[in-house]
Amino acid sequence: MTSSTEGAELRLVSSIRYKFASVSGDEKKLSDALQSQLIPLLDKAGSQHKAVRDAAFQAFISVNNFVKPVGVVLPVAALVDQYKKTKSPMVKQLDLSLIKQGVLRLDQPKRRELLPIVLRGISKETSPASAAGFFNIFLRLLLDIKLPGRGSNEDLAFRERTGLSDPADAIYIAQWLGKLFLLRQDLALATDDKLDAALLASPSGLSREDIAFLRNNNPQTWTPGGPNSLSLPECKIKAIGFLASGAFTDSERHIPVICAAGSADSRIASIADDILKRSNVDLESESVVKSLYDAHKKFPAAHRIQILRLLSKSTIACSFKNEVVEAVKQDFDLASGENASVLGLEALRLNKALLGFLGWIARNSSTSTANDHGMGPTLVLILKDYILRQGWPEPTPRGNQSQIQDEQRLRANAYETIGILARGSHFEHKSKDSLLKWLFDSLVSDPTLDIVVYIESALSSMMGLFKPTTSAENRDLEILLLEYMTLPEGQGRRTARHVAARFANNCLPYSNILARWIDILALGGGSSERRDVLEEGQRGLDPWWATKLHPDDALALPDWTKLAEMFFSVNYEEDENRMAVDQASKYTLFPNNRLRAFPIAIRFVKQILFLTALNENKFEVDWESQLERNIQNSLTTRESIRKYFATANTESLLIILNAAFDGLRDHPDTGAEECISCLVEILSFAPSAAIISPLSVRTQELLPLIKSNNQRVRQLASKVFGILAPWNSQSAALISQLRNFVEANPEPSATQSAEYQGSLACLGAYFSRAAYYGKVKPQDVSDHAQFLFESVTSALEKGSTDIKTAALDSISQLWTANIHFPQNDDLTKTIDSLAKLAASGNEKAISAMGRLAIPSLADSSGSEAEPIVKILDKLFGLSEIKRTEVHFATGEAIACAIARWNSEAVQLGLDVEPSGSGKSDIIEALGKRPSRIDATINKLIEDCKTTKPSLLKASGIWLFCIIQYCSNLSEIQSRLRECQVAFMRLLTARDELVQETASRGLALVYEKGDQSLKGDLVKDLVASFTGSKAQLKVDEDTELFDAGALPTGEGKSITSYKDIISLANEVGDQSLIYKFMALATNAATWTARSAFGRFGLSNILSDAELDPKIYPKLYRYRFDPNSNVRKSMDDIWKAVVKDQTAVIDAHFDAIMNDLLKSILDGREWRVREASCAAIAELIYGQPFTKYEKYYTDIWKVTLRVLDDQKGSVREAALKLCMSLSKTLVTQLQENNSSTSAKAMISQVLPFLMSDKGIENSVKEVKYLSISTILDVVKNGGDALKPFIPIIITHFLGLLSTVEPEAVNYYYQRVSEEDREGLDKLRSNAATRSPLFECIVDCLRFVDEDVMKELAPQLVSTIKSAIGMQTKVGCGEVLSTLALRHSILLPPYSATFLKAMETQILDRNHEANKAYARSSAYLLRSATTETRDRFTSRLLDLYFGAEDDTRRQKVADAVLAIANISPDAFTDLEARLLPFAYFGKHDTDEYVSEEFEAVWNQHAGGSHSVKRFIDEITQLASKGLNTSKWALQHGAALTIASMITALSSAVGKDGQFSEADLQRIWPVLDKALALKTFKGKEKLVTAYPLFVLHGKKLWSTDPALAAQLKKIAIREAKRNNEEYRPHAFEALAEFARAREDLDVYTEVVGLVSEYLKPDNEAHKVTELERKTADAALKVAMTAYNRQKMRAAPITVLNDVATTAEGAKQAISLAKDTWFTSAAELMNQAAAPEGSPDSTAGVVATRWFRLLVADENDAVLENQRSSRAKALDAFVKAWKKGVFGPVNEQGSLREEMEQKLKSMVETERSIDVQKLLSQVVQQLVA
Repeated sequence: MTSSTEGAELRLVSSIRYKFASVSGDEKKLSDALQSQLIPLLDKAGSQHKAVRDAAFQAFISVNNFVKPVGVVLPVAALVDQYKKTKSPMVKQLDLSLIKQGVLRLDQPKRRELLPIVLRGISKETSPASAAGFFNIFLRLLLDIKLPGRGSNEDLAFRERTGLSDPADAIYIAQWLGKLFLLRQDLALATDDKLDAALLASPSGLSREDIAFLRNNNPQTWTPGGPNSLSLPECKIKAIGFLASGAFTDSERHIPVICAAGSADSRIASIADDILKRSNVDLESESVVKSLYDAHKKFPAAHRIQILRLLSKSTIACSFKNEVVEAVKQDFDLASGENASVLGLEALRLNKALLGFLGWIARNSSTSTANDHGMGPTLVLILKDYILRQGWPEPTPRGNQSQIQDEQRLRANAYETIGILARGSHFEHKSKDSLLKWLFDSLVSDPTLDIVVYIESALSSMMGLFKPTTSAENRDLEILLLEYMTLPEGQGRRTARHVAARFANNCLPYSNILARWIDILALGGGSSERRDVLEEGQRGLDPWWATKLHPDDALALPDWTKLAEMFFSVNYEEDENRMAVDQASKYTLFPNNRLRAFPIAIRFVKQILFLTALNENKFEVDWESQLERNIQNSLTTRESIRKYFATANTESLLIILNAAFDGLRDHPDTGAEECISCLVEILSFAPSAAIISPLSVRTQELLPLIKSNNQRVRQLASKVFGILAPWNSQSAALISQLRNFVEANPEPSATQSAEYQGSLACLGAYFSRAAYYGKVKPQDVSDHAQFLFESVTSALEKGSTDIKTAALDSISQLWTANIHFPQNDDLTKTIDSLAKLAASGNEKAISAMGRLAIPSLADSSGSEAEPIVKILDKLFGLSEIKRTEVHFATGEAIACAIARWNSEAVQLGLDVEPSGSGKSDIIEALGKRPSRIDATINKLIEDCKTTKPSLLKASGIWLFCIIQYCSNLSEIQSRLRECQVAFMRLLTARDELVQETASRGLALVYEKGDQSLKGDLVKDLVASFTGSKAQLKVDEDTELFDAGALPTGEGKSITSYKDIISLANEVGDQSLIYKFMALATNAATWTARSAFGRFGLSNILSDAELDPKIYPKLYRYRFDPNSNVRKSMDDIWKAVVKDQTAVIDAHFDAIMNDLLKSILDGREWRVREASCAAIAELIYGQPFTKYEKYYTDIWKVTLRVLDDQKGSVREAALKLCMSLSKTLVTQLQENNSSTSAKAMISQVLPFLMSDKGIENSVKEVKYLSISTILDVVKNGGDALKPFIPIIITHFLGLLSTVEPEAVNYYYQRVSEEDREGLDKLRSNAATRSPLFECIVDCLRFVDEDVMKELAPQLVSTIKSAIGMQTKVGCGEVLSTLALRHSILLPPYSATFLKAMETQILDRNHEANKAYARSSAYLLRSATTETRDRFTSRLLDLYFGAEDDTRRQKVADAVLAIANISPDAFTDLEARLLPFAYFGKHDTDEYVSEEFEAVWNQHAGGSHSVKRFIDEITQLASKGLNTSKWALQHGAALTIASMITALSSAVGKDGQFSEADLQRIWPVLDKALALKTFKGKEKLVTAYPLFVLHGKKLWSTDPALAAQLKKIAIREAKRNNEEYRPHAFEALAEFARAREDLDVYTEVVGLVSEYLKPDNEAHKVTELERKTADAALKVAMTAYNRQKMRAAPITVLNDVATTAEGAKQAISLAKDTWFTSAAELMNQAAAPEGSPDSTAGVVATRWFRLLVADENDAVLENQRSSRAKALDAFVKAWKKGVFGPVNEQGSLREEMEQKLKSMVETERSIDVQKLLSQVVQQLVA
């Protein structure tokens, strides 16, 4: 069986081989044989029998030889199919060999059909060699593929059509196409032995095996121009297009497209970039990101750039720690490493992409896991290494300037990225410190300022890393920051002080002493330091800023003892071993270059000391000033400090104090004031024994300071002297020295003045403090006291102002300490002297008077009044002084006088710790004077009732001062209720200072009073606040108005009650008094309320239970027009209302009712204005349901006050309206179909559409209203439907009124042409404006119900519209309705079109065209009856038009119908097409063009004319019957055009139908009868055509035939010179058409005079030339054709005779002459019968006529025409027209001779040829 099978197979192979051999010589037969036999033959190569396989292979060899001719076509598709199905490697190999040959021989369609067969199952190929070959075949087929348009239906089906429905096949092809993009030309052409070297030198991302595959194991595959080779660029371009098609999904082509995106060929890269942009591959997929990282490892730099860009869009890419680090290392090594292979621009691009990727990682590190932070330090080190490779700290320049700049940008980006990466990373301590130090070094050393900004940014980003938790970390950071804070100037290019200070403030706690030292150094730079450094230093020392910088940490103050130890730790005993002379300070931390930091350090340590003493832990922004105020003015604070100092570290206090002394001694010019202030403030609370006594040894060092020119330094030095000197053992010598100087210089010079003042101050300070210490008694120092008193008295008389001040200070201190009270005359003199100075406003003198009343002797009474009484009288007498400060000084002096040491004013001046007799004999003995207190209180309360402004002001301030300083006394406590009443009265004062005093006084009374008093006070305040009237009591001097507030016109003004009475008497109208008093009362009320909430009153109300009735009043007053009232009420509101939302919710109805009532009932404009503003604020943000029941009332009252006589009230009302409108818009946006929205719309839209809104004369109001309506319409939805008609009609009107006046001004002053252009712009602006957009938005919601109301209103608006923009808008509205709501329109189309009948005639061109367009749109949905009526009306308007303009409007309407509603036009074409034909012959050019456009669009041919002959004729008849010349002429031209068109339709020899002739003739006859007009030549030209094609009409009607002749003759006889040539030509054509008539003699006689123009009398005009030409044409063509055929010689003789007499005409019209002569000769035929005896003569005459005036034919065309005429003559002569030729021998000779002569003389070769042909014909 096996042998038989083998035999059969061998026979088959042999048979097939024989068959192929037999037809091998015939390509066609061989191709056919291959189609059927090749596959079975190759199949046997896979046989199980070796012999069969060998035979098949031998047969294949033969076949392979047979198929070498390119004409042999192989069955490629069958071979491919066999290849895919067989399992035999041999068969596959043989198939593949033949497929490669066959593919190249297939035509393009066949190759395209082959592609899906090749691709289907291509991924299943297992043999690399076979797969490579098959892929190579695919590439060849790819070149012929036709790619569909992207996104088309063909594109969507392309995957199936190309055989890639199996995803495995698609992935396989996509991957290898991706590798194809990586194949470079050098790799494709490299030989096998050089391939490895090429890959090593420049990796491409391909392996050797990949390249072998793509080359099909043959380096010649891609050889350019090689036989059967492929073009690599062409294949790549086709491949990217294939990848972009629908054959692949985004995920399948993702990596391959990246390969393409890195291509150097922009054609490929651009398509790839577009694919990547459109790709929807999920970059958050782990598998996708993993594939990108894998590709990144292999691909070259250009492709890595693309991958990095994609990774920079993936959050999940940040979590691939190892991949990220590896990718970054590889890329930096590739572009900037020691063995960098990527250089130049590509390296820059790679680094840029890499830095962008790192930035992405840094920014998204928060989304990655905690473990991923570990890559941060590694990436930072890589970036650091990148910067170092560029050159550090200065970069090494590489390349040109542009590259250097790019490198700098990358360097800056690297620094910034380091900071961002570091911020989210976890570093080891040492690494972190090392990086920080490196960045600081970069900051101070980098030469590029632009990069420094990024370094600072990096450092700022790293601040979050540094939160030291151990002492070692703390210490390392401190050392580093100090290093750069104290970096010498020359060591770097710039300072890092600002960044160091920022680090200190942000990374170290406020309690860190070194951090504060850094801040002190920052501030110590002085004016030369950068501002940002100073600001940072200031922030660092500020504890309030510390709470902001470290909000999560409890604030801990630095330890002041450690601060003192660090800054000033030098024992005073070591003073002898001080540092070098060149150092001003003994402290090592303060060398000369840091000396300015010393006073800052002193001040800071002092502040921390006091804050620690007061246990402060909460700070406000103004904590510093608060601290100073509390120390100066609070006894409690002072006592707390004194207690703390008593137990404080004595050694540390002494260090601070000694440091201050050292500063004063060593560098008094730097920080002296801070040092002396520190001494005063600390010593004032220091314990005497522990601090003051040891420090008193340095008292001597203060003496130089009393000579200082700085007054403050002198004063503070004297205080320190007074505190220390009593404890100094050498104090007597010091006092003696000071006294001696004063004695020696009773009248000091200017240079001695400072020392003199200091000496006096020191003496006063010394004796007063010594008395307090109990070290001296008053009587013990009487001598010194007397001396000092005398010196002071002398100084007051003769000294300068400064000396007087020092003297007063000195003596005041003595009097306060009960030392030396002057007696008798001295007392009187002293009081008078002080009173005199006090009256001049000297506050020191006033204070001295108060101190003068302290000593015990001030109460002694002799014959005169007690000294205290005199002193108080003098003080009370200072009420007329206007300076406020003086009154406060006076109040303090009065308090000192009546309460003495029980007064806080005196106690606050005590700066030592009293003891012994000082405490018992002075502090305790000199107490209050109860009787004086009562008397003073009585007086001041009484004076607070006065109407005298100056006394009122002074009394209020004095009363305030007494309560302030003496409130602790029982005498004051018992009178607080009365004081409260007095202050309440002062609230109505006009002076703001009095109001302030009263407010503060009430607050003070409230603070000092008991609970009962507090309750009464609140009650009184609320009653005053809610009261509606103010009681005003006046006398003549009561000041009612400010000066200038009510001028009288004479340079004066009314201010007091006396002025009012005087004015009333002058004018004789006493009612003026009451009117002015009403004004004053009102002013008083509002003044009281402005004062009400100021300076502390609000605090009273905040602590009290209030009547709810106060809230409505208080809420309204917050919006008072008066800024003072408004501010005050806000303060009260904030104090009273803790939870604003809750209070408003609880009292909303009460507040709203009060406001609605006030807005109408308020008699004062202030109330109405405030109520408007308050309502707007009240409803803002509230749900509509909250105020829905008030909504109507709100609009009602708002509209009422919108017309208020007060402008500001109107503005407030308008703002309220706008607020309501905005609320409505918000409501609509949330839910426009809600009941609330509908209710709001129903209220607001009528208002906005009224004259109060969009029709308001105020532009601002109008525009705001328009804007609001636009918003409402945009969001209104169905809720708008009831208001759509009114909105549309109003806004249509607004289209014209909102136009700027400047446009209208310009429009009135431009020409008509410019107006048309301007109208177009205005029209476009109107229809594109927000107003019209609003209209269009409204039209979206039109339904049947809306349409019922809209239609009549719209028609009314159309009829009443005046402005062009409104008219255009109306037209556009109709057009929009027709387009969008055609279903709703039919019932109203007739109404609208009826309105359009008149509107389309609008004078304005743009308005007319808009209405025409709308009419066309309306016709779409109109009924047939409506259409007929409208178009009939158009015809009536046209024929009834009195001028061209109206016909233009009708033309616009018809053209609009033709363009916009072609269907309607088609239905109406029986009327409109004839009308258009008629109109296109209108005499007006515009009308003609419009109608011609209509005709061309819907007809255009002569056959259309034939269809509508009847209609056109009727219209022409109608036009001729009118009395308007334009219509008559247009009708005539229409008839002419119609006849011409019909002539063209029937042909040259065709005839019009009899019916058509009957219709046309009456109209034509009437038209020809018209007088001559411009264009009638067209009619007369058409007349012969009518005669020619109308034989049926006139051939049977002799009368008509005669009439036709008469008309032709009549037209030729018309006298219009321009018309005459056309009439002559028509006459000639008429004669040609009427073969039945011989009119030659008649017509020649008619034109004869024009055949002989007088060209000698004048130069012939063009018109005369045309007339002569036409006349000659008549003479040459008007002969009878029948006669020509019967007796040609007769006709030729007649014509020759005429021609001989028309030589002048011939000279003017040579072209016509020669052409007509040629035609005449062609028409002539040989005569029948015997020849005429004159024939030869006639021939001679014609020849001579043709050659006459030979030289006059100068133009070539004329000579050419003559040659043709001679040719026609010779032909006629030869055929015997002129008789037998042989009888005219002489004529032959003459002609031959003449013609030869003409040939010789002719210049033109073409004419020579023609003449030669004539000669040849003649002699033939």
